[in-house]
Amino acid sequence: MVDLQQTLNEAAAAQQRGDIAKSLSLLSEAARAHPASKQPWLRTAQVQFDAMNYGAAIVASQEVLQRDTADLTARSIIAVSGLRASAAALAHLRQMNSVNGSTRVEAEGLARTIREAIGEPVLLPPQSARATTAGPSGSARRAVTRTAPSAAATPPAAAEKAAPGQPSPSSGGRNPFGALQ
Repeated sequence: MVDLQQTLNEAAAAQQRGDIAKSLSLLSEAARAHPASKQPWLRTAQVQFDAMNYGAAIVASQEVLQRDTADLTARSIIAVSGLRASAAALAHLRQMNSVNGSTRVEAEGLARTIREAIGEPVLLPPQSARATTAGPSGSARRAVTRTAPSAAATPPAAAEKAAPGQPSPSSGGRNPFGALQ
């Protein structure tokens, strides 16, 4: 029988060497040998996320949640992977000037909902404004510099709820993305 911890360690070593295929192969073997364990799936999700394979990261995270519905890391990987895939698709559509009409309205509504849920006034600050600073709890946080946003981009109610450094009431004071930092 395959020793789970030894296989997980070998997979981590392969990933550190840059051999992602070997790491994923070892994790797949561990998942087959230990079908009730969430660990091979969680590591697979993390490897896929690190490799920017967001669809595969989501699928592996869903396997984790089948074994442990309360796993915060798996939920965070699903959320962030989905956001990154959506952001890339919207950026591509924007380049093609195809985000208009109902698609644009739906995307703005979704962005508003996400901002309120995570308590951030801006989802993805401009590249030049991204920097890490120490937050009140000592954890790394992004510093957000805003340039004159449109009235539709940030409704006043969302701006009041998402005061810098304050957790959103809707998030219960917990950052669902903290596990990925």
